[in-house]
Amino acid sequence: MTTSVLSDGTIRRLVEEGRIKVEPWDARMVQPASVDLRLGASFRVFHNHRVSAIDLAAPPANLTELVEVGDDEPFVIHPQEFCLGRTLEWVELPDDVVARIEGKALALDTEVPTPDGWTTMGEIKAGDWVFDPTGAPVQVLGVTGEIQRRPCREIVFSDGTRVVADIYHDWEVRSRYDGARRNPYRVISTAEIAASLKTGIEYNWHVAQTGAVQYPERELPIDPYVLGVWLGDGTSANATMTTADSEVVAELAGAGYEARRSTGPMKHLVGRGTEPHVRDFPTGRYTTNDSLQSTLRALGLLSNKHVPSDYLEASVDQRRALLQGLMDTDGYVDKWGRCELTTVKPHLADAYRELVASLGFRPVIATKRATLDGRDCGPNYDMTFTPDEPVFRLPRKLARQKLTGRFKKGRSIVAVNEVDTVPVRCIQVRNRRGAYLITRSFVPTHNSSLGRLGLIVHATAGFVDPGFKGTLTLEITNLTRVPIVLWPGKPIAQLSFMTLDASAERPYGHPELGSHYHGQVDATESRYEGGRAR
Repeated sequence: MTTSVLSDGTIRRLVEEGRIKVEPWDARMVQPASVDLRLGASFRVFHNHRVSAIDLAAPPANLTELVEVGDDEPFVIHPQEFCLGRTLEWVELPDDVVARIEGKALALDTEVPTPDGWTTMGEIKAGDWVFDPTGAPVQVLGVTGEIQRRPCREIVFSDGTRVVADIYHDWEVRSRYDGARRNPYRVISTAEIAASLKTGIEYNWHVAQTGAVQYPERELPIDPYVLGVWLGDGTSANATMTTADSEVVAELAGAGYEARRSTGPMKHLVGRGTEPHVRDFPTGRYTTNDSLQSTLRALGLLSNKHVPSDYLEASVDQRRALLQGLMDTDGYVDKWGRCELTTVKPHLADAYRELVASLGFRPVIATKRATLDGRDCGPNYDMTFTPDEPVFRLPRKLARQKLTGRFKKGRSIVAVNEVDTVPVRCIQVRNRRGAYLITRSFVPTHNSSLGRLGLIVHATAGFVDPGFKGTLTLEITNLTRVPIVLWPGKPIAQLSFMTLDASAERPYGHPELGSHYHGQVDATESRYEGGRAR
């Protein structure tokens, strides 16, 4: 059982004491909870044409060819090719320490938006599509398997969003120093963020604001602006909406919905067109037609106000129209351009936040108490955001909205909390930044630096056992459509160390173990013998 992950200071001390050996040693390669490893100069290239299949009961021999390159020579891995490499460093572990070559990973239940709806990190497959930080769809090049026993942290953002990731997972961030000088965003790990969370009393790290997510256009049964108006000012049990604004009535009429004036100063929407209700004589009920009342009933919205998923996952223009209907009725804008949208229903507050965030804004929800004549009426959810594009159609509100000048964008990271380890997973996406969006707040996150190039690197084994001596064999895959040039001596992976609760009784290299890879120097092919490989 592992008890703790070694910090940078502990790693340096154990190396200086000789308990851990990493040769050649370069203290500059030490990260907050790991050591960078470099690529060695030997590779094994597979000759798949030599066998029609690999039978694990009788593994084939000589399936790979050893290729060695000079110190100043590159190794080219071709599109879709898989090969074995090795680390430049020779590693030796004591009997009470294990190690692991690390990638970057998020908890399996992390929600991920896709053009087809929502999924999780645990469900994504290579070839699926997600969104990049501009909001454009981007393809998933590859995924790792489920990774256990990683040290994990909960990252908390200033809008209340929480994400669980391992300490090696990368984020695209900018520090306060970077922001003041308009430096570009940089990519650093969860552990590095935790180590420098604040500058004085100010939070140091910020993630960028994303673009509006480009879901496809949907066939929607109700005009999205009209649905927004009904959600804001409609009667829950029927299609009636009440408004004193003639401009809202004109928008409803322009969408094909008939409105009429009541006896008072308010105007009421009664439905689509003038088609009368017709009763079904056997049941005595009104028959379904194309009226707004019938459509709301068919969508399950009557006496159950909510935002259907098709509307939250519709095109940018359709979602913007939905938000404008909500803001024209229930929204408010102050003299500084800050917009508010309020509801007493927690599920509507969640939907409104997802809607606003999907359009590239930064919503924050504050829970307050609603009162009437001094009586506490329960919680009230007040969502605020400062958009830089019109979120109203109503002229009197639109005139107050701030559309020029400077806008505070992005989210601060306000906490990195220790949490129990959970299964995690990493994906690689096909874009130059290597970034994609997660959570209902559409927060940008990052795959590994090599993943940005379409190169996936794994260790051939999970843990490096206590007592192991040798270089580490790497699995290297090129998922791109172009060759990738690998240079020996360049950083290729990270090695983290964990202490055991007691020294291993039979460390790697023990006579009772096969320990087939003990003392390996070159990239080593499988020594599987039809039983277990050691």
